[in-house]
Amino acid sequence: MNIRSLIKNPNNYIQKLKCRITRFVRVYKYSGDTVTCENCLWLGQFFFNGECPKCKSLPRTRLIPFSIDYFKLKSKNLSILHVAPNLTEYNGVQFKLEQVKQYDRLDIKPIKHVNLIEDLSNLTLNDESYDLAIIWHVFEHIEEDLKAISEVYRVLRPGGKLLMSVPIYPNGNLKTFEDKAILYKDYGHTHGHYDHCRSCGLDYYKRFESFGFSTETLNVNALNDDLILKYGLSKGHTVWCFTK
Repeated sequence: MNIRSLIKNPNNYIQKLKCRITRFVRVYKYSGDTVTCENCLWLGQFFFNGECPKCKSLPRTRLIPFSIDYFKLKSKNLSILHVAPNLTEYNGVQFKLEQVKQYDRLDIKPIKHVNLIEDLSNLTLNDESYDLAIIWHVFEHIEEDLKAISEVYRVLRPGGKLLMSVPIYPNGNLKTFEDKAILYKDYGHTHGHYDHCRSCGLDYYKRFESFGFSTETLNVNALNDDLILKYGLSKGHTVWCFTK
């Protein structure tokens, strides 16, 4: 924070500083061997309301490195396309997938840790450019999701993988629901979030299969409770690993 911001918002600065100090203390005070954050490899006694005190990862964030292992996606010299990662996700993937050949981070708007500014529904990227795409809680925001799926399929090499998750809303929802007549101001009431244009169901993977992907599924509900506790995951999350 610069001096001008500090002078203008001293209380905000103090609150952020307190949070940083609290996390720093928790990292060391509550170290242990009960839980493991695969996003940063912190070992602790428990997560704090689901958050890792070291890297601030949440259950859905930690599910990315867990899924990389679950679907055996670790390999050297991968070319990776990561769509709309937040900073914690970006750091976690870098930590998990070492010695990659290429790691592009794509978003529709400029962000510090993003190197490609692109519209996922209308990419300018070359055909068959990537071995792995990671798209985490993104498709529920995209109105023309079929175009985006087609584009991802196009830029993946034959045999390439797409690691993908969307929020299932409401929890356990079997059938995807959307209605283009619903106004943006009503998204929150209908889809559970102000910027979600559909309520994704457990059938959402079928849209990807219609373009030629084959599917593997990870339902966190089906995992052992001890495993869920150890890695700080949340029941109700679903991950699909698609193969071109």
